Amino acid sequence: MESIITKEISLSKEQEEKMDQLISEHNQEVPFYYEEGVCEIIFIPIENGELRVFHHKPKNPESKRPVLFLPGFGTSPWSWRHFSTPMHEKAEYYILESLEKSSSITHKRRKAKMSIDQLAKDLAEAIQYLGLAEKDFVLFGSSFSGGIILAGLLEEYFDAPTIAVHDPIRNWQVQKKLTYIFAPFPPFIVNVFKSLLAKIVLARMKNQSAKERYLDFIKNATVWKWRKAGIHNLKFDISAELSTINKEILFFHGPKDKYHEDEEFVQYAKNLPKGRYIYMKSAPEFRELVVGISSLELSKITRDENIPKSLAVFEVDLERKKD
Repeated sequence: MESIITKEISLSKEQEEKMDQLISEHNQEVPFYYEEGVCEIIFIPIENGELRVFHHKPKNPESKRPVLFLPGFGTSPWSWRHFSTPMHEKAEYYILESLEKSSSITHKRRKAKMSIDQLAKDLAEAIQYLGLAEKDFVLFGSSFSGGIILAGLLEEYFDAPTIAVHDPIRNWQVQKKLTYIFAPFPPFIVNVFKSLLAKIVLARMKNQSAKERYLDFIKNATVWKWRKAGIHNLKFDISAELSTINKEILFFHGPKDKYHEDEEFVQYAKNLPKGRYIYMKSAPEFRELVVGISSLELSKITRDENIPKSLAVFEVDLERKKD
């Protein structure tokens, strides 16, 4: 990937005020998407397993099209509970949980494939199963799942009218160390050390909301799935290939944390011919809510429109060199 030197990006006072306004308008008291009666729960058959999907369809939506959202690696519904808050009874959405999550069903454990390439194929099957392939919809993935979407686009497994990724991964570099440490041990041994691992990780973290998120992340880990995903993705790296994606991709970022720094996502967006970068900085406790707000705003426009004004105000000019 080409090295890009970028000036530090920050929100102006006007942008900060608009972000505060968006959060204030959408941080409402509503049921979370996993609570009884909010969503229809669907299990989608894939190769050697089934994936759980939450589907919410309002009677009188404000939106013009649905959103298919994929949360990050191994996360539980609790950690993404605020994603659905802005869209409750306003937009149709699907939340697809990939195979490494505890909710998925695997028919033959030994044959389960957890590579990002396979998860991208699973996503393609889900798009078809849900009847979205021929429709106008928003495909949105965060972190690990953003990597699944980018990898699937490279292989042309699927397409979508609007594609957005939030802090997507491009390789397995950050996770390699833990994979090498824990891969030699059987899952039941690793399971014993889960609480110790949580203490090690959380000892370095100062932000309380991030601590709660990662504690839930480790507590709900299905160890054998995570171990297999680590082994199957050790060589995952699409850094050099990203520039070949000649589609408009909306890169959302913010707020930064230990695993999601500002600079790298500017580079990703700039290296794609049609990459766009939207800097949605907020307080860490609003991270998932802001992704939900972004999804809602994108659902209010059609494939033929530009990004909505509510998000355009946060777009950063990438200042690409002209030939």
